[in-house]
Amino acid sequence: MDSLIIATSWLDLYWWLAVAQVVLGLGAVIFVHELGHFLVAKACGVKCEKFYVGFDFFDIKIGDRVLIPRTLVKWTWGETEYGIGIIPLGGYVKMLGQDDNPGNIEKEIQRSQLEEAGQEAEEKTEGTETPDYALAQGMIDRDKIDPRSYLAKSVPQRMAIISAGVVFNIIFAIIFAAIAFRSSVNYEPPVVGNVISGGPAWQADLTGARITRIGQKKVEGYFTYINMAEEIVFSDGKSLELQFLPANSTIPQTAEVTPQKGLIQQMDLPLIGVQPAMTPKVGVNLSTNLSTLEGNPAFTATPSFEKNDVIFQLDETTIESGFDLRQYLARQLDSTVDFHVRRGVDDQQVTIPVEPNPRRELGFTMKWLEIAAVQNQSPAATAGFQVGDKILQIDGQPRGDLFSLDQRMTLIARDDPRQVEFLVQRGDEQVKIKAEPRLPRVIPAVDSGRPVAIDTLGLAIQVSQEIETSSVDGIQPGDQVTEVEFLLSPKQREDLAYEKLVANPLYDLESDERSWAGVYGLMQMQPAGSKLKIGIQREGKNATVEITSSASQEFYLHTRGIVLSRLQNTYTSPTWADAIRVGSYQTWYDASRVFKFLKKLVSQKISASNLGGPGTIAMAATSEASQGTSRLLLFLTLLSANLAIVNFLPIPVLDGGHMLFLAYEGLFRRPVSERAQIVLTYAGLIFILGLMLFVIYLDIGRFVSM
Repeated sequence: MDSLIIATSWLDLYWWLAVAQVVLGLGAVIFVHELGHFLVAKACGVKCEKFYVGFDFFDIKIGDRVLIPRTLVKWTWGETEYGIGIIPLGGYVKMLGQDDNPGNIEKEIQRSQLEEAGQEAEEKTEGTETPDYALAQGMIDRDKIDPRSYLAKSVPQRMAIISAGVVFNIIFAIIFAAIAFRSSVNYEPPVVGNVISGGPAWQADLTGARITRIGQKKVEGYFTYINMAEEIVFSDGKSLELQFLPANSTIPQTAEVTPQKGLIQQMDLPLIGVQPAMTPKVGVNLSTNLSTLEGNPAFTATPSFEKNDVIFQLDETTIESGFDLRQYLARQLDSTVDFHVRRGVDDQQVTIPVEPNPRRELGFTMKWLEIAAVQNQSPAATAGFQVGDKILQIDGQPRGDLFSLDQRMTLIARDDPRQVEFLVQRGDEQVKIKAEPRLPRVIPAVDSGRPVAIDTLGLAIQVSQEIETSSVDGIQPGDQVTEVEFLLSPKQREDLAYEKLVANPLYDLESDERSWAGVYGLMQMQPAGSKLKIGIQREGKNATVEITSSASQEFYLHTRGIVLSRLQNTYTSPTWADAIRVGSYQTWYDASRVFKFLKKLVSQKISASNLGGPGTIAMAATSEASQGTSRLLLFLTLLSANLAIVNFLPIPVLDGGHMLFLAYEGLFRRPVSERAQIVLTYAGLIFILGLMLFVIYLDIGRFVSM
């Protein structure tokens, strides 16, 4: 959905504290991995020359002047140099006789030999070409190799050293998770908040549903909204049976849904089109530090809303969930509503009257297109509407503005329940269909590229870019809108809430991912009086018209500009034994979904565009850290499991590649030849570097489009 970005202020102390936690946490994951190699190497008697978090490959300098040294800090303790390198993309342990660069094999062999053996080797090779690795191995007499060299150790010992990093990552992942669960973890439960109009979840009428089973997998214990989304993504787009409890009901129901790609822009994943649930607790707009959005009636309400206000009643109706709140407002969208809130530690009760929120209008309407979807068991489905039908008239009158249809039907269902007659174009004939509108439940947001959902009927209707009616000078019926430029005021340009539009105020409707619905949605998020420049095409000629939006005197939005908090549950392990049990399961779950993702990636069932690089990891980690230390620990559990699995893939330069070479040596009683190691290692290195550049490119694309 195209929306105004909610950004975090660089001056926010809590944001910087979250960043500090992330830096320490990511460093801890790398440290733990290298600590595994280090401790097992020491236990096997190998000399460890360096232990680094981060790489110290080179100094950053201009000419001969060093701006940033290759190490941020380093010290020597005993025989080992410890330090932090300037390149924060990993870490390493340098052992005598071992080097990830196969071109240094001969050098490491000679470094590992005892003094007399080294002299003898130099005499044997003097005046000759650099020996093949197999020949070099023939020169090695284990009695003459430094017993503390990595090369002097048996294959099982070297395998233990190489695999120790992965093992430590798994162990510490369990520890991270256990500490988090014992401390208490806040998480978003698998409850559906809003749905994407026309999508599978909308057609199945899942708004407000609590999911209890996905296919054959029961939803129980610590199971999050993200876990639910992953189960759907890994379904390969096949039909899934969902069991759920409808909003405000304890009677289970089932629905068949088929995940689709393209429901969310820039996410080429099979989804059903759901969004997290909200709770009737006032949150905070991170960009402005306000609990209400400017330009909406809640912003000017007296007394003012405050962060953490709990809305427990609207007028005389008790509110227990975000679903209840949004449903009531959708049904009373044209009335002033009294918000009753509890405030502060003493639960002070405050009543805040909030007026209706007028819809922003431009003075023209757009043509309707065909019905894109019909909701199951809805008034439209019962009446016989079909996908592809086009509504021509309503009760014998012009159909009017599509975006006001839900309100018109709401007023009929609320104040004058009756059947409404629709004249419909179906193929080459026109048919009349009668349907009785229902009171709205929760009205889906208007999304770019998506049809407009009419909740009172259960229809999703596409909107055209062609003008149907107009009272604006310079715009007439039949004009095609090609682009819209949002002309932000100086005050809006300084507001981080409009950062996306400041960066790219031009909305190109000729893009496949853009539609007039997206323009409408963005316009409703701005105050009335905002200016737009409309680009139109008429008979092959282009023109622009500047328009100022106005507040409607007749139609209203179902929202009033209050920023709500996401619904969260809390899981706390009663004992350490339970914490370790749940932590072990969480680590297994995180590791298994890495396997699933890689499998889908290789089989091309999931696009590589869904990969994330260092930037994505840092942003996700910072987001989790901002929600508490326990959430960060669970993210580190996920990251540790990811690192363990990915690092053990059989790719040269990774630990898995080293294990592959050692397995060959153990099986055939000879090492892989130097030439083969060089070719395979450089191929692996090129692959890894190419992958890093690719995911960094994806990160940049995501940040630019935010």
